[in-house]
Amino acid sequence: MARPSNNFESLTMTIAVTPQIRMYLEDLTLKGTYGCSAAEAARMVLSKAIDDLVDRGSLQRRQFALKDNQVVAVDA
Repeated sequence: MARPSNNFESLTMTIAVTPQIRMYLEDLTLKGTYGCSAAEAARMVLSKAIDDLVDRGSLQRRQFALKDNQVVAVDA
């Protein structure tokens, strides 16, 4: 499944996971819908988790824009 185009630049972020979590992420890649690497699966799982938290009201949905070549939250 192709990743949708991103309107903003991607940033690199390093996280530490246990070997067990890495194995689960690698298992997700075998399904073919979570990317082709553990890092891509982690990005997709994290993105879905944030969407779910927004849908449940635990996080407020934000609007973003580029200002002076930087991503900023737009006040609603």
